[in-house]
Amino acid sequence: MRYLIKFIYLLLLITVVNTSVLAGKIAVTTKIKGKVELQQKSSQNYKDLKPGTLLGDGDRIRTGSLGFAAIIFIDDKTTLKIKEKSELVITGKRSAVSIAKKIDLDGGTVRAMVSKQRKGDFIIQTATSVASVKGTDFWLVSDPSNGDEVMGLEGIVNLLNIETGLNVDVTEGNTGVSTPDGQVNMTETNPTNIPDDPDGNESGESQIRIYFEGPNGEQKSLLIKYQ
Repeated sequence: MRYLIKFIYLLLLITVVNTSVLAGKIAVTTKIKGKVELQQKSSQNYKDLKPGTLLGDGDRIRTGSLGFAAIIFIDDKTTLKIKEKSELVITGKRSAVSIAKKIDLDGGTVRAMVSKQRKGDFIIQTATSVASVKGTDFWLVSDPSNGDEVMGLEGIVNLLNIETGLNVDVTEGNTGVSTPDGQVNMTETNPTNIPDDPDGNESGESQIRIYFEGPNGEQKSLLIKYQ
C-alpha cells in the first residue's frame, strides 16, 4: 500500500500546482485490462477508458468479458477494483477534507479497499442491498436475479437488504448474503469462492499518465512514476 500513499501525495501536489486539473474530479483510473468503457455524466456515448483518466461525479464504467479496471479516489487511498462483466456509476460529494463515496452497482464483481472513513462515507448500493463501511477490504458479487454476496477480507461491512431492512455485520473470513426476497444471512467463507484479483500480486515501480484538458480545451497529460 506504500505506493498508493505516495500516489496520493503526488495528486495533492498536482492540486496545489494546478487546481483546475482536478476541479469536479473524484477519482483516477490506475489500471485497465481488456475492454473497459466510460460514459461520462455529461455524455450519452461510451468511449474506451484509459489508465490515468480523471473521473467525475456520476461517471459510468462498464467492463467486457475479459475487462478489468482499478480506480483510486483522490482524497485518500481508497481503491475500487472492477472485474469483468460489471457495470457501475461512481458518485462523490465533496466536503472540506474528504469525499463521501457511493458506488451504484448494476451488476458484477468489485473489490473495495477502503481507507478509514466517517460514518456513511463509503457505500455500494445494488438493486437488492446496501453495503456500508468505515474502513475495510471486501469483495461484493452482485447478480440482480439472485442477490448479493459480500466476502469480508478485513474489518466489518454492514450489509442491508433494501426490501426488508434486515442487515448483518459481515466480518473477516465470512460471507454475507442478501437476496431479492428480503433474506439476509452470514456463513463462513469458502476460500474457493473468493474471486481472483488480477491486480493482487504486482510490485515494483509503476507509472501512470493522467490525461486532462487545458484551459483552452487542448489535450494534455502528466506522467507520474510511483512504487
